[in-house]
Amino acid sequence: MAANEFVRNYDGASRDRRLGNWRASATGPNAEIGRHGELIRSRARDLAQNNKAVAAAKLQFMGKTVGTGITPRAVHPGEPTRQAAEDAWARFVDSCDPDGQQDYYGLQSLTAGSMFIDGECLQMWLPDHDGSPNAQIKVLEADMLDDRQVGNFPGQGRRVVAGIEFDAWNRRVAYVLHQAHPGEADAFGVGLKTERVPAALIDHYFHVARPGQLRGVSWLAPSIVGLRGCDDVKEAIIWRKRLEACLGLIVRSPETMGSAPIVGRQRTDSKGRVEEELAPGKIIRLGPGEDVTTLDPAPSGDAMEFLRSELYAFCATVGVSYHEITGDASQANYSSMRAAKIAGDVLIDMIQWLVFAPRIKAAWRRVMQREYALTGRREFLAVRCELAMPIRPWVDPLKDITSKILELRAGLQSMPDALAERGVSWQKQIAEIEKWVAATEAAGLVFDTDPSQVDRTGAMQALQAITNVAGNK
Repeated sequence: MAANEFVRNYDGASRDRRLGNWRASATGPNAEIGRHGELIRSRARDLAQNNKAVAAAKLQFMGKTVGTGITPRAVHPGEPTRQAAEDAWARFVDSCDPDGQQDYYGLQSLTAGSMFIDGECLQMWLPDHDGSPNAQIKVLEADMLDDRQVGNFPGQGRRVVAGIEFDAWNRRVAYVLHQAHPGEADAFGVGLKTERVPAALIDHYFHVARPGQLRGVSWLAPSIVGLRGCDDVKEAIIWRKRLEACLGLIVRSPETMGSAPIVGRQRTDSKGRVEEELAPGKIIRLGPGEDVTTLDPAPSGDAMEFLRSELYAFCATVGVSYHEITGDASQANYSSMRAAKIAGDVLIDMIQWLVFAPRIKAAWRRVMQREYALTGRREFLAVRCELAMPIRPWVDPLKDITSKILELRAGLQSMPDALAERGVSWQKQIAEIEKWVAATEAAGLVFDTDPSQVDRTGAMQALQAITNVAGNK
């Protein structure tokens, strides 16, 4: 028996009739992105501008990932230092946009939307008017990175790949940026001039899908062909509806009857054939001896199912639910909506904590370093931060709150962690509750939301009732 008969093969590597025409590339991640990234980015932007589902998905992605802001909170044992750090951050949040249009959280949202469509986004840190560093942030599209810059610097231990400069240890040391957007360079009169910006001043937002990947690729890349096909199907449906609203006729006249009468507006196509246009609801009387056939376009019964299946697959790749981008909840119930939400939240968590969180923490450190440089107070350098992600609405608040209470009572989650999920600092929560309880007790008020006074049924807690009676004697 031949030795090769004992060799097992992978079906996926076969070259038979089924897979013989499958051309798969073995190139690295940067070669693929460098060759096709710009075209994919342009097509993704066109879909975002003209496809309603993609436009809605972008807004949902921005809302889920950033919402009204991923907010850092100061972590330091000293209350005065912690409060001073948060005050410094608040000042930065309000003044960080050089265009004066948004605050820091608005720039976060802009970055998330750009990353969703383009696959990446850049934030460049700018000095203040007096030259002090880390004062403001300029959000830049991926086009601003000059990916034509590729090459080595002999004897210097540096190389440039896709517009990013690396040292001998393959660490990013600089970015080569256009001075104006390549699509608007002529309008600003600067052409395609570039400048070298140190990497310490650039935050590069993108999801790393492959080891060694240097640039991001649009989140729409796997869905571009399918979404374009959906547009074609919808356009065909629209034209079929237009035909249904018209009286379509084919007039066949005997040659002996002479030319056919004009029944509508005529025009001649490129092949010399005469076409006549009819308006919806128009009634046409034909001459004797003519044969008439009406145009009755056959409907496609599976068109809606096809569109729905394509959108389901698209939603699975971007972390949003079908009903969120279409407004159609007719196919959903509580269980299916919750399952879709949980599946999407896994992807959103990954982007929040692996892409945004490290860069927001780096922004916090920059602001603390800036505050130290301005005030000379070294304790700012020791202030860390923890992040509060945007609050996620519940599908069924009663069921979800009940399950959350059971998690807390079973010790599966701490109260500070549960509050952090809702963007609330547990220290501030305790301080506010203390003030509220003191104020209500001073006013002699009892609310059925106070578990120390009233149980879940609205009755006075037994121990509290005995205490009140003893106090009145």
